[in-house]
Amino acid sequence: MKKRMILLSLVIIVFLSTVFQPVPSSRESHVYAEEGIITTDDLNIRSGPGLDYDVIGQASQNTSVQILEKSGDWFKVQFQNFAGWVSGDYVRQSPEQSQSLETLHISVKDTEIAVHTKASITSPTIKKISSGQTYPITDEKKNWYQIQFTNGDRGWVAKWLVDSSTDRQDEDQTNTLKGKVIVVDAGHGGADTGTISASGDYEKLVTTVTARTLASKLETMGARPVLTRTTDTFQPLENRVAHAQAYQADAFISIHYNSSPQFPSVNGIGTYYYHDRQKPLAASIHQEVLKTTGSNNRKVKFGNYMVIRENQRPAVLIELGFLSNQREEAKVNTRSFQEKATNGIIRGLRKYFR
Repeated sequence: MKKRMILLSLVIIVFLSTVFQPVPSSRESHVYAEEGIITTDDLNIRSGPGLDYDVIGQASQNTSVQILEKSGDWFKVQFQNFAGWVSGDYVRQSPEQSQSLETLHISVKDTEIAVHTKASITSPTIKKISSGQTYPITDEKKNWYQIQFTNGDRGWVAKWLVDSSTDRQDEDQTNTLKGKVIVVDAGHGGADTGTISASGDYEKLVTTVTARTLASKLETMGARPVLTRTTDTFQPLENRVAHAQAYQADAFISIHYNSSPQFPSVNGIGTYYYHDRQKPLAASIHQEVLKTTGSNNRKVKFGNYMVIRENQRPAVLIELGFLSNQREEAKVNTRSFQEKATNGIIRGLRKYFR
């Protein structure tokens, strides 16, 4: 028995020294495509960035696209497995949600100020706004802020007429994450590809990006993130669970993406728990991720998954979308979605630890 205990101790030491991996530097990043919306009908799509190139297709108004590349005032976009170049004048770029979502707080000398179509005092006025109202900042140019209204419209206001400040969008300003050990588990890896998306990509690659993005944000907030893997490597399920126990994790989050090839229109986010004691964490994260992403609610459910079933620490498994759905696959493969999803997880954690 004594020899077995010594052997077990050696195995644990080797495991801790070789398997546990630090959070990668914030300089290491995966750049996703940006999101955009076509703002005019019958927009010509060309083979190159300019009017001299052939028209190879058209896009209708309000079409959601991925912006793959920029050349001057032209954007290379992709939608429905079709790619080409369009004039950037007719593409509205989606604002990225950073860790601290900026909100514009209006402070006006007079009773109201003008909102312009462009960052210029000579551009047309689209409406006027009153003192005391707040709007999210979506862009900034020298002495101007671009703001967005609840209906999605945008306009420009002069900086000298307003005050801006940062609002983390949390009622409780106390940093409840400081010092918390959060194990972030990127589902699958290595030979275990996970599900294969509608376009042929592997789930394991998307989970890696999400996990690294989340860990980086947690670190900046004073938490102690631990990644079960940082690269495309295979990790047995029992090793993933061992991370939570070895580090006495305050929370364990296993990140996955779903698939339903037989029902390609299925979409949305679902969060799973096994033990009843895990349900509060699952509910808190789920609610906040739905708010930040606007995804379809597939609810908080019981799930018989080993990484949460055998886990003695607070643990959840979250499926952030269906890669078998072409539209949802395109959405999750954007920097905007990754920002929103990880912001939601962080909000959920902060509320859970209150």
